[in-house]
Amino acid sequence: MEKPYKILIIRLSSIGDIILTSALIRCVRQKYPEAQIDFMVKKQFLETVAYNPHISNVLVFEKGQSLKEFKNRLKLENYDWLIDIHQNFRSLYLKTGLNIPLKTGYSKQLFHRTLLVYLGINIYGKAKPVLLRYFEAVEKQGVKYDNAGTEVFFTDQNIEKVKQALNLSGYTSDKNLFVLCPGASFSNKRWLPERFAEVAEHLVKNRNGWIAFIGGKNDRELCAEIQSRLVATSANFAGEFSLLDSAALLSECVAFVGNDSGMLHLAQAFKKPVVGIYGPTVKELGYFPLPEKSVVVEKSIPCRPCTHNGLNKCPKKHFNCMNTINSENVVEALESLLK
Repeated sequence: MEKPYKILIIRLSSIGDIILTSALIRCVRQKYPEAQIDFMVKKQFLETVAYNPHISNVLVFEKGQSLKEFKNRLKLENYDWLIDIHQNFRSLYLKTGLNIPLKTGYSKQLFHRTLLVYLGINIYGKAKPVLLRYFEAVEKQGVKYDNAGTEVFFTDQNIEKVKQALNLSGYTSDKNLFVLCPGASFSNKRWLPERFAEVAEHLVKNRNGWIAFIGGKNDRELCAEIQSRLVATSANFAGEFSLLDSAALLSECVAFVGNDSGMLHLAQAFKKPVVGIYGPTVKELGYFPLPEKSVVVEKSIPCRPCTHNGLNKCPKKHFNCMNTINSENVVEALESLLK
């Protein structure tokens, strides 16, 4: 394509997926520096892209908004190129019938995923991160991955709020700040709270560590439970910090430990050492962290993966994918990164 003037990228949700899209956004901008690049996202995930300098306009899809109404809006924009990085029924409906010269997407490998999750048959071959699979949607237009990872942008107000909160919580700059995120959107993706506490104690005793917990409102009680097991002072920011506040906190930390969640990808956007604890999901599904400065702790359990996204119970009722991961496994992984 010769210099598209207007480009629309669609990725409606969720936090981790949108963060992984940031590399594609940057690389499209590098290839077409003068183009108008708009990004469509659900309102609850607006913060993820709100301050991205590579995006010209953010089109916000409101909860309960009519898809037909939004589609009529898109018809008036006269886009040259639509890049669908969501590939679900909403994005399919929105792009069908739009008079856009070029529409591209990527393969979600649904057949591969179905065979692996439901029948235990792995035909993936070499596992490829979703971030790189997204580039299938733009490679024929000459857009290539620049190997610079992901990115999220926050404001001076976010960093100021974080610094004030840390000071009020008792943090001092002579300590090493570690961020833990014990929550996840589904309960079978959450490692055991007592083992998070053991990791935290190790960091305090052996790494001059100071622990900050992050997550959503639903994670606040879980974080408080882990805090109650600790002797040293820590801070529970779950439910208190916005996404961009959490981003600002992660930009200041030494390392991150957490489950398969959006917060893990947020931490990696700031090139921090990341330890990911993965139970029901596997690398072939694509949502592992990039290999730079990361270690994934997992156990080879015959029933993995039992899901591609997450469940609120263990189908086998033993939860061995998480129960067999002990705190020593996670500490060893973290120490390997800190060295």
